[in-house]
Amino acid sequence: MKDTDDKTRTPQQDRSIKTKQAIVTAAMELFSNKGYHQTNTKQIAAAAGVSTGSFYSYFTDKKAVFIEVLKYYNEALLSRVDASLAEINFDNSDKKAVISHLVDSLILSHQVYTGFHKELSIMQLSDDEIKRLMDEQYNVGRQITLGYLQLDKEEVNVADVEAAAIVVFESVSTVVDAVVFSSRSIAAERLKSELVNMIAKYLYD
Repeated sequence: MKDTDDKTRTPQQDRSIKTKQAIVTAAMELFSNKGYHQTNTKQIAAAAGVSTGSFYSYFTDKKAVFIEVLKYYNEALLSRVDASLAEINFDNSDKKAVISHLVDSLILSHQVYTGFHKELSIMQLSDDEIKRLMDEQYNVGRQITLGYLQLDKEEVNVADVEAAAIVVFESVSTVVDAVVFSSRSIAAERLKSELVNMIAKYLYD
């Protein structure tokens, strides 16, 4: 294994890769259940079944492993979106069914990481680096939305596709967050139905 400038290891062998993944998995669970500020590196190491010294051979501090967890979280969400897009027949005339499928996929993806998302929302407000990483992730989401609209550009009925991609992305993100993370007086299916109807009307009428 080689040393990086900060003296942490970049795992090359299977055992080391698994050890690092165990630390990341344990950290995500602890951050989700206890919160970032109530979790320390000793607890993460114990939950991963490694020594504290071993933890520090992979991560410089607690924030470093939080960032690694964030990357894992973002990659998992993007993988789910890619899988959902691959299932879609873009020639399908039922545009509402296509939009509904995408929204359902996003809701399911977020539900897996409810605890971590709540902690991430807090960290995003207090840490500039976390905010920067999330801004980058949001930009990826906007680009994916733009790509979807461009695939369907013969039928999309908007004057400015790039602006429309941002409008759609922000609308979907807000409603998905409301469905998964917020207390509400209206059933999730009602919110989803209105979101799908709104986007379909906006893009295709």
